[in-house]
Amino acid sequence: MNQVVYVVGHKNPDTDSICAAMCYAKLKQISGNPQTIAARAGHINPQTEFVLTYLKIAAAIFISDVTPKVEHAMTDEVIFYHKETSLKEILQKMEEVNIRQIPIVDDEQRYWGMVSLFNIAHEFCREANPQGSRKIFTSIKHLQQAIEGELICANPNEEAYQGVFIVGAMEEVSFKQVLATIDPKMCLVITGDRDNIQQAAIEHGVRTLIVTGGFAVSSEISQKANAGKVNLLISPYDTATTVGLVRLSTPAYSVIKGDESYLLSDEYLIEARQKILTADNRGMVVLDDQQQLVGIITRADLLRFSKTKLILVDHNEISQAVDGAEQAEIMEIIDHHRLANPQTLQPIMFINQPVGSSCTLVAKIYFEMSVEIDHNTAVLLLSGIISDTLNLKSPTTTILDKQMLEKLNQTAKLDLPEYSSQLLAAGASLKGREPREIILNDFKEYNIGRISLGIGQLEVVGFTEFDKVKPQILEQLRNIRQNRGFHFTSLMVTDIATSRSLLVFDGDRTLSRRIGYPIIEPHVIELKGVLSRKKQLLPHLLSVFKES
Repeated sequence: MNQVVYVVGHKNPDTDSICAAMCYAKLKQISGNPQTIAARAGHINPQTEFVLTYLKIAAAIFISDVTPKVEHAMTDEVIFYHKETSLKEILQKMEEVNIRQIPIVDDEQRYWGMVSLFNIAHEFCREANPQGSRKIFTSIKHLQQAIEGELICANPNEEAYQGVFIVGAMEEVSFKQVLATIDPKMCLVITGDRDNIQQAAIEHGVRTLIVTGGFAVSSEISQKANAGKVNLLISPYDTATTVGLVRLSTPAYSVIKGDESYLLSDEYLIEARQKILTADNRGMVVLDDQQQLVGIITRADLLRFSKTKLILVDHNEISQAVDGAEQAEIMEIIDHHRLANPQTLQPIMFINQPVGSSCTLVAKIYFEMSVEIDHNTAVLLLSGIISDTLNLKSPTTTILDKQMLEKLNQTAKLDLPEYSSQLLAAGASLKGREPREIILNDFKEYNIGRISLGIGQLEVVGFTEFDKVKPQILEQLRNIRQNRGFHFTSLMVTDIATSRSLLVFDGDRTLSRRIGYPIIEPHVIELKGVLSRKKQLLPHLLSVFKES
């Protein structure tokens, strides 16, 4: 199965970013790449919401972080057993599927610990002396399951206990001497069809008597065992085999030692990698936040793991990309901004042209490939062009933008002046929007030498509505600068009706004075003739701040 490839725009996506991602993902699907999925790295803004509502379609899926996590590399089809399962059943499964360890869980599938071949071997070899080697931790339920025996009489609610087993393969006198040294309530006797040994065991009040070889017991033995509350089992196996199975009747939880290591599913893989490579076992279990078992990860999984695959649209700077993009595999880039692109291990398709919209470039690819554009795709693409070029009024607008808009509308068949007016107005309203959301809605980060700055962008119809929230905007610009460590934060506010822009800012006053435009009031600069952050404001800031 081919790995999913996400087509995704920048953080705080605008209409151009969302529409370009959705339409390019569709083009890739049409071209034979069904695993390509449109994604977004932020919330939908009001203007984009207008477009999606107009078309009655859903937005691209939201991805906040593509940093590889343990859950992305783990195997989620895990063989596990309940903590009450006998070692016999666990060993049989290990042999069947050729594995060396099995996770153990409780009733709620919460992780209890790991049973490995080493654990089991250690359990049997821990006390190599005549007394220690006869110790057994078991219950009548586990014994019956392990030896597949016939239960003649027993206490079905018996809890597991630490006992001692003896094999009644001796003279009665010797047997009774051995019995006398053991607490009868902790004693389990294994014997064949020796009536006298069976009688002696019951009379002594042992906890459990197992008769081997499939031999039936007399009614007298059955009655005495029942009366004396002695568990009585018939094993179909010979004595030697039964002894081995009795030892394997131990429940899994009793051989698990403390300090079991595990990983959480949302741990970053780069941080978990060293734990996996240095783990005592070949793999580590993976738990969710409820401590429930959800997977297992091995060193082989690390070798097989493939990075998340991304196609970037409307940006090429890692600082603007979805979190974790620096650890992803960049497959393609389609953009119309300055170059600050990430390094790639292999050559990739990188389309970068000085046009007004990424949707212009996506539309151009459709036409060059002679791929038919349906109505919804045409509306999405022309919406991105109108949005990013301010209906072709932005200085970033090119002849190609105009050509693509005209060709797309041949399919969309919209009243462009009316639709453009509604689209731009949808993004200009501040009603019901929080100051912080206004700033971060279309906010980009840049680094110029040692100076870091963040620039938001807002389009309004007249400044009256904006003037009412300007004090709160300034407060949030200050909070964002301090919390994120920027030297300078700003919001470019453009009146699309009069083509006039203001820059509301917070930061180093020396930097603000270097900008060179008139400061018309504290923390507000008038940007005469500036309509484009990308083509006009950013290049100017890059130039003046680079000298600082």
